[in-house]
Amino acid sequence: MLLCNFNVNNLFVRYRFSQTFPGDISKKSGVTDRDSGYLPLYQKGAFEIFNAEQRELAALAITRGGTVMPDVLCVQEVESMIALREFSERFLKSVYPYTVVLDSRDLRQIDVGVLSKFPIESIVTHVDDQAAGSYIFSRDCLEVRVLVKKKTPVTFFVNHFKSKLALGRDDESRSQERTRSNARRELQAKTVARLVHERFPGRAFDSAYFAVLGDLNDTPLAAELASIASQGGLIDALATLAPGERWTHYWKAKNSVSQLDHVLLSPALAGKLRKNGLTIERRGIGFRSESKKPGGGSLPKDVRVEALDDDPNPAVTDFRFKRFAEVSSSNAASDHCAIFLDFRL
Repeated sequence: MLLCNFNVNNLFVRYRFSQTFPGDISKKSGVTDRDSGYLPLYQKGAFEIFNAEQRELAALAITRGGTVMPDVLCVQEVESMIALREFSERFLKSVYPYTVVLDSRDLRQIDVGVLSKFPIESIVTHVDDQAAGSYIFSRDCLEVRVLVKKKTPVTFFVNHFKSKLALGRDDESRSQERTRSNARRELQAKTVARLVHERFPGRAFDSAYFAVLGDLNDTPLAAELASIASQGGLIDALATLAPGERWTHYWKAKNSVSQLDHVLLSPALAGKLRKNGLTIERRGIGFRSESKKPGGGSLPKDVRVEALDDDPNPAVTDFRFKRFAEVSSSNAASDHCAIFLDFRL
């Protein structure tokens, strides 16, 4: 089983309107009954992918330059089932017969989802889970149980935790927002840890095949993630790499990279990971600007590798690695990397 996790960065669609939509100035709406106001159901070709150039690069990242097609693809930042199906049909050759996306509470409408070659046996959503009268997950902790073989189920807990981005009018308001965000992310991590142990209690925790994965929006050393990243009994797949090679996200404004994306494996599933079976695809990552110097290339030459927020002693890594030909300072597959894991199941 080849597994891929990828934050595809704002995968949206736009409806292709035609003439009969009520109040349509452009005369391009597609409602056949002008009195009802209902849009037609999904049909191939009825929707347009937003920023198709970026989606082409995303498909290159997901297929490692067209050389593989993951058996299971877990994604973050997907607008809807329509968006994921349209992306799959247009850019991934319609190889995935099984798809799941559930609407979340995120104001940007960015959800988590799964594309699978294998049958999806069950789905459990936690979008309505609450603590102290507030919803825990704005983007869900989506449990998807996939039948890799007739008697070999694998359960994926797909997540996209609260962002660390803190907006506000001044330093004080930004600090308060950062404190709230950290507390929310810590609650989400603790909740996922509890859900995993409830789903796989006792010996089942060691014998069942499952994984917690997604954009957790913090690094493995962050205290907010400790309950799931280091204290939950799961195996951090990326910990097999050298520290400077674990990064999965590029923050252009800060000229830094860090590991925000995680794949945490159950002991049994970790034991099935093939030797050298972990790959991080970085050729879709963009950069700040084109080099004007002789010989070309991309700038910056080096970036900081931050193990924690505002790391006082960050490592430095060469950022002049090979990209896909279409990647530029204005076009990239995502600001995240696709992570691949090859299991012997």
